[in-house]
Amino acid sequence: MYILEVIPLIILPPSAPQLLSYFYNKKLEKGTVIEILFGNRKVHAVVVASNPLEDQKIFLKKTNFQLKKISNVISEVPRVSNNQFKMALWLSRYYYAPLGYCLKTVLPPFFLKKGYETIVSAEKKLRQETVAKKPLILLSNAEKTLTNILPFLKKAVEEQGQVALIVPDTSTIEYFYEALASSYDAIKIYSSLPNKKIYEAWKKVSSGQANIILGTRQTLFMPFKKLKLIIVDDVLHEFYKSDMTPKYNTPNLAKAIADMHEARIIFVSPITGVENYFHLKNKGYELLDKIKTREPLRVVSMTNEIKSGNFSILSQELKNQILALINPSNQNKKILIFSPRRGHSGVLVCQNCEYAVKCKECGIAFRVHKTTDLVLVCHHCSRSIKMPENCPNCNGLNLKTTGPAGTQKIYDEIQKLITRNGLDKIPVQILDTDVVKNETEEKEITNEIQKPYTSILIATQMIFSHRYYTKFDLIGVLNADSLINAPDFKIEERLFYQIEKLLDFLPASRHGQPKNMVLQTYNPENRAILTASKGDYKDFYEKELETRRVFSYPPYSRLVKLTFRHKYKDKASYEARILNGKLKMAIAQMKLEQKVKLIDSHPSFVEKERGFFTYNIILKISPDLENFKDILKYVPSNWSVDVDPRSII
Repeated sequence: MYILEVIPLIILPPSAPQLLSYFYNKKLEKGTVIEILFGNRKVHAVVVASNPLEDQKIFLKKTNFQLKKISNVISEVPRVSNNQFKMALWLSRYYYAPLGYCLKTVLPPFFLKKGYETIVSAEKKLRQETVAKKPLILLSNAEKTLTNILPFLKKAVEEQGQVALIVPDTSTIEYFYEALASSYDAIKIYSSLPNKKIYEAWKKVSSGQANIILGTRQTLFMPFKKLKLIIVDDVLHEFYKSDMTPKYNTPNLAKAIADMHEARIIFVSPITGVENYFHLKNKGYELLDKIKTREPLRVVSMTNEIKSGNFSILSQELKNQILALINPSNQNKKILIFSPRRGHSGVLVCQNCEYAVKCKECGIAFRVHKTTDLVLVCHHCSRSIKMPENCPNCNGLNLKTTGPAGTQKIYDEIQKLITRNGLDKIPVQILDTDVVKNETEEKEITNEIQKPYTSILIATQMIFSHRYYTKFDLIGVLNADSLINAPDFKIEERLFYQIEKLLDFLPASRHGQPKNMVLQTYNPENRAILTASKGDYKDFYEKELETRRVFSYPPYSRLVKLTFRHKYKDKASYEARILNGKLKMAIAQMKLEQKVKLIDSHPSFVEKERGFFTYNIILKISPDLENFKDILKYVPSNWSVDVDPRSII
């Protein structure tokens, strides 16, 4: 008889034991898969260890613990490798996530499915204690990225090694694949790929046949035979943060896997970013290349435009440049109008009581959209209603739209501009989530913009996925203030990131010419707007680091966001206050006041979403306090734990 230590492939509360004990009449190898009875249901579990019953008898008698027998053996042949166990354990410890679900994340989507064998073969043993190589930061615009990474990629392959090239979305995969597949044995990995193709790729990677493994974040879980280099492209991209348990951040995971394999890692980005700048400054990272300094962008004050009698959402300068390009004497000119907002116009406000018409399910103001008529749409739950005739609050009739224009209103303005100037009909298209519902529709629009005639594209952040192969002769940024109006400590850094990515859409020869990009703002003296226009971020990083040091924000702390949702506000608020008190007491008892700072429970920036009220508690944990599990064990299982959150609001 043997006692089996197993990891069930389900979510267990992180504070609960992650290894369960069962018994079986014979020894099973580590990595074999069994079926166990957990509560009233049967679930899969993976064996970690088998110990003879004789070795455990005294312990079992003392604990008076009754073991259950396993229900069934799914596979007596090991299906989970030691490397997969190590990755799952790292994810569980670093992000305080259930070990079983971390292991399930690491395993391929075809795991245990009929016809897909995942027999564990000989593998390179990953290091228990990792010796980290310094990550390399490569500052590069999109046009030069491939040229810049090729020498490193080529060297790794020549050393009989494998290269993992991680990109944020599937649109980018095709660009790199087309460039590399002719010279290397390259494969593609992404979540929507059929199991059959993922399985074929899995075998090529594990055998060492594939030397370039290209894909989204799932690529990191492939069974590398001889990993020499990991390249993470566009490292600051928000898609790299997982929204599902475990809520891991891809660059952090990539660095951990590179350390385990003793591989080199390169982070590619249009800007350094505050935290990476900190690591460079403290010799934790190395800088590979620098983007050449550029001329300042043209910033247009929309306040001055109004004073001069121009009440349009387009500045006179932007109008003039658009008209010059779409003039019949010009051919095949491309114009991008970047809008942070979709929809038609901001919100609907009563001029009598100043009430903004809100979504009942989310408690936030509806946005005005245009179909055949104007409608109100919630940008959080997608609920839509007809435009009301009366104010829901005071029953007044004086309702008016206010706020920044969205893509639909910009479209109307562009069409008016073309018509008023008697020009030939110019194709004008919109690229946002209202218009584009799937990848096919998105591809149709991007293909249309490549055709050899003059056209205008109005786009939201969706356009960033196409910066590697799409170029424009003119870029107009409407209402740059909308990019910095959220109360989050990273918001200004995100503005710089988006501006630099927009510059990728200009041909390389135009990068130094500010006249090709117009930045419209109502706050031209704003520090972030001025910094973004100049493109010199060092001074900003220095001041920002000092501010973050004073207020204990990353990189001077690790953030943990605790979130509770409930359909009743009083219940959500009560539970948040209770946990807030428990955490304060625990921090005091463990004498960690200097290591852990707590931001008291507070409503989320969007307090109510899809009918649930949301409350957050933020913990700021000193980086030298590696194990904060003792604090988080007080967090109930019905709370969400997000380590290194994308945002704290």
